Amino acid sequence: MNASPSLPPLSRPWLVPGVLIFLCVLHVALGLGLLPGWMFGKYPDSARMLAAGRLSPEQGADFSPLYLLLNVLLSPGPLRILQSLAGAGGLVAVYVLGARLVSRTAGLVAAALLAVTVPVLLYEATLEPDLLVMVFNLAALALLAAASPGFRMPAVVGAGVLLGLSGATRPTGLFILGFAALWVAREAWRDRLRRFLAPAVLLGVGFVASALPTFVVRAKVGSQLGATMSAGAVLHMGNRPEGTGLGAQPPTLLKQYEAQLRSPDRPDFAHHLYREFARADTGQALSPADAELFWVKKTVAFARWEPGSFLGLVGRKLAFFLFGPDGHDLVEVRRAEARLGAWPLVSAQVLGLWGLAGLLVALWRRERVGLVLMYLVASSVLALGFYVVSRYRVAALPAWALLVGVLVSTVFQARRRPRELAVCVGLVVAVCTLPVLFPFVRDVQRQLERGETNAADGGALASALAAGRYDEATRAFVRLQAAQPFTALLRNVRGVPFESPEVAAQSAALSLERFGADTPMDLFFMAELARRAGKCEQALPAARAAAGFRGVLYDTSLDPRLVAARCELAQGDRTGALADAARSLEERGGTLDALAFAVAAAEALGDPRRETWEQELFALHDSLDARHARGSARLLWGHAAGALADAEGVLALFPELAPTEYLRASALAALGRHEEAVRSYTVALQRTPTAAFPTGPMEQAVAARLAEAPDAWRVVALAAEHHLRAGRLELARTLYARALSLSPKDAGLARAVRELEAARPSGITVPPPPQVSAAP
Repeated sequence: MNASPSLPPLSRPWLVPGVLIFLCVLHVALGLGLLPGWMFGKYPDSARMLAAGRLSPEQGADFSPLYLLLNVLLSPGPLRILQSLAGAGGLVAVYVLGARLVSRTAGLVAAALLAVTVPVLLYEATLEPDLLVMVFNLAALALLAAASPGFRMPAVVGAGVLLGLSGATRPTGLFILGFAALWVAREAWRDRLRRFLAPAVLLGVGFVASALPTFVVRAKVGSQLGATMSAGAVLHMGNRPEGTGLGAQPPTLLKQYEAQLRSPDRPDFAHHLYREFARADTGQALSPADAELFWVKKTVAFARWEPGSFLGLVGRKLAFFLFGPDGHDLVEVRRAEARLGAWPLVSAQVLGLWGLAGLLVALWRRERVGLVLMYLVASSVLALGFYVVSRYRVAALPAWALLVGVLVSTVFQARRRPRELAVCVGLVVAVCTLPVLFPFVRDVQRQLERGETNAADGGALASALAAGRYDEATRAFVRLQAAQPFTALLRNVRGVPFESPEVAAQSAALSLERFGADTPMDLFFMAELARRAGKCEQALPAARAAAGFRGVLYDTSLDPRLVAARCELAQGDRTGALADAARSLEERGGTLDALAFAVAAAEALGDPRRETWEQELFALHDSLDARHARGSARLLWGHAAGALADAEGVLALFPELAPTEYLRASALAALGRHEEAVRSYTVALQRTPTAAFPTGPMEQAVAARLAEAPDAWRVVALAAEHHLRAGRLELARTLYARALSLSPKDAGLARAVRELEAARPSGITVPPPPQVSAAP
């Protein structure tokens, strides 16, 4: 089994151990020096709840069983150090694996690369289970490789325990257990006793080790095994028609509701809300496992209704997994990565590209890298089945590092053979061009580039708002919106005139200055900002030129066709708007907002395709999201009664949804039912005070209600809050002062008056509110 070494014979037997010790020390020093603290509190919060007996059975199923128990046993600080030490142990394991399968050169190169790879350092400091999954898998495979072909039972049992712990840390780790058993059976095939006994022992020990932590958590909180780690919800997040394949895309409505309810006692509450949405949709008290099955069926419906789009999504996932950029789904990790940018470290994308070249070289030279390839395939199952994100790719990084080791070893051996050297160089060059050749990879890289400044601008926005410096906050928002026009979706912008055409125009100018308009994605953002600035004559050509770009923010499609459709609708070209929505669905079928827009358009124009589109809308999406989206689209098309029916249908199933309460208020305002509209508007703002609900649809209703009840302090307070959100600071001051004079004991009003006393205006010209005469 041993490959012939590519290093010269060692005259100093301590050299390799010395190099490994140096790499381990360097790795730990880099990790603890650059990222000394720990990040992401989901598991520490849930562990405190488990220890205090406050973790519900359903919440218990949302977490990695073993990692949850580790967080009970260890506080965040020691666990963070343990993860750095475990990462150092992984360097030794990857050397052993490389040395046994390929050569000592390959093993040392792999260990050196892994020591300075950005995601490894990041996720050692992040309290998520992915780093430990990598280490468990790597140590188990190194043990098996060292024991091959004899496979003595202590080594097999040890590997089974490690792979079982990997499965207990993240259940998808059981894929590697299965693949490893097949590899052991193949390697031991000539030994009649071992060919069946060794893989059977490996599987048996692995499954027992995997099950024990799960049963401990279940005994403590009573969680159902069928709902472990919310497999159905996570499957749906990664397999939606809108998805790009990189990162999770849960429904926007669900994420807005999560923001409405967020608290330390609700860590990662989106998983729970997925179950609640399933129960509301079916009208049944579904068990956690049945609720997960509901979302599995929605994913299957997507594959059945839109097989082309589904297969395209899987293809995009494969591309992102192989050579895509780092996609961090945790805000803290994105900020930490920015801090590491000043250091000469290895990114996952670079490691993947060079590793892919190494794989091609290994196949060309017929190197015995079957176990490494198996490890890579098993690691990719999680990403391809669910979604690609940087922390899910951590498990595959050792395989890429080993394949880069194969490449380096081959180049070293071929340094005097020009033909072989030229083949290696040619493969590296060809592979490194892949991100450029795939537009969706290029688009995501461009989007990440645009978002590099978001953390600093987001912090500036929040601190300026907290101090009442609305001018500074507005400038920060202009910068944020220039980089990402949908930044207000889940961000607090209270006091910033985020709807203002003037603000959108400033963002558009800044976007052009900072990022240009050279790519379809840049053109799309320019088109969207021009539309918001009221310049559809500029937005339409840009949207047409951006054809081919598709992105997503949760389930909000970043689709040039829909920008064009909304512009055409605003200009009165209703037929053109429907045509663009239909073309959007032809290019990528099943998306929530395109289906909802097309249904509302077909309803307004009497188009017979409405029935088919409506069936697909409710087949692929849960009824809460489908009705909310259809109601929003109906409001755009002037069908306020239909929008109201949709909003009230959703609220009948799920009464606490603030975004849908706001949709109801907007529909009531459009129908002229001002008192009811203001009442719903008040409820929506009370439920989510930080939500960026547009003020435009409510202007007439608020003005009319204030004219009708000028001395009702609740009405005056609502009007004050409304005008503050619209950017009319002086009017908001006046109205809040009047509301306090009408209700002098109200602490909330007194606080608002104090906050606005020294506040600075945004500096944006906002049109005055409509004038409404009091009813006689």
